[in-house]
Amino acid sequence: MNAIDEARFEDACGPARVHHFVASGLLALLVYNLFLLVDARMIPDVYPQALTMRLFIFSPVALLMLLIGVRFNGFIARLPRPILEGTLMMTGVVAALHMGWLLLHSNSPYAGMYTAGLVPITIYGNLVQRFRFRYALFFSTVVMATCLTCVWARADRVNPYDVFDVPLALLVGIIAVYTLAMNYRFELEERRRFVWQLRAQALHQELSASQARLDDLSRRDPLTGVPNRRHVDAYLRQQWGRLGAADEHLALLLMDVDHFKAYNDRYGHPAGDQCLKHVAQVLQQSVPEEQGCVARWGGEEFIVVLPGARLPAAMKTAQSLCAAVRELGLRHEGSPTCGSVSISVGVAVIRPALASSSDSIDSLIAQADAALYRAKAGGRNRAEAALSPVSC
Repeated sequence: MNAIDEARFEDACGPARVHHFVASGLLALLVYNLFLLVDARMIPDVYPQALTMRLFIFSPVALLMLLIGVRFNGFIARLPRPILEGTLMMTGVVAALHMGWLLLHSNSPYAGMYTAGLVPITIYGNLVQRFRFRYALFFSTVVMATCLTCVWARADRVNPYDVFDVPLALLVGIIAVYTLAMNYRFELEERRRFVWQLRAQALHQELSASQARLDDLSRRDPLTGVPNRRHVDAYLRQQWGRLGAADEHLALLLMDVDHFKAYNDRYGHPAGDQCLKHVAQVLQQSVPEEQGCVARWGGEEFIVVLPGARLPAAMKTAQSLCAAVRELGLRHEGSPTCGSVSISVGVAVIRPALASSSDSIDSLIAQADAALYRAKAGGRNRAEAALSPVSC
């Protein structure tokens, strides 16, 4: 993995590794001190030194480190990798060096067999604590160097038990190689799981983004690019609840392109589509998203929702929309109203908080539709308000 992935890997694994270090460290410390029973039988001549080192020097320091790990897990997990891994590795190195020192200074006839004590230390570092492989390799090298040094230093001592030194050293070496191989395999699998997890997260994010794009497409009119009826239905329900809780008004503008059938008949459907695109564009420019929602209602009809707008403000917006469409200057020779494309607008306003059981979004739309009908009947190219505003 590259440097960025490596940093993410260590950051993701940090808290869990600290928890593992603490739990396995407590168990290892218990086993380490239980070796005092072995010290008393196999190297009694240096048992006082073993007792001092295990109980009064190594154990307090190790316990302090473990307590710090429990108390400051989050902080320790963010320590630079060399500091965290190096500190943990040194606990195993110190244990191995301590055992080597006892072995070199003991004149017990059983001291040769004491070499086997390096086996659990090797297992501790490579499999129990599971240092990262490069640290485990260094740790195992120190253990083997300690073992070989002890065998070489004791070579001139003559007693019937020396025959165990070399075979036990070979055993330590074999255990070191096997556990290193397992350590490498464990870390490799951990890294693979991390990469798979990253890929799964990336796929999930990509899927979520695709679903969001599909949802957006399903809520957008493919011809004009403005939201469609499905979107505005959801928007109205959302604003109804929000404005009802805030006791604010909700204005709805329903509009129709005047004489659009005649426009299609005269200029053709492609030109009609372009006309609708231009109208939709100018409506969106006139009503930004932060002020309300512009959507295609169907055919040549558009709808505008204005949260928080009272009737005077809604009528002012409707009249400005009529003017904005006229100013497009789209020629419409088939219109008896004027020589350019125009719109008619019906306006209705409601206070959702005061709405009765008979008042609803449907009734608001019906009021706006009735107002639109009156605008058409009154000559088109104009805005009309509902005769009986709903719950205002």
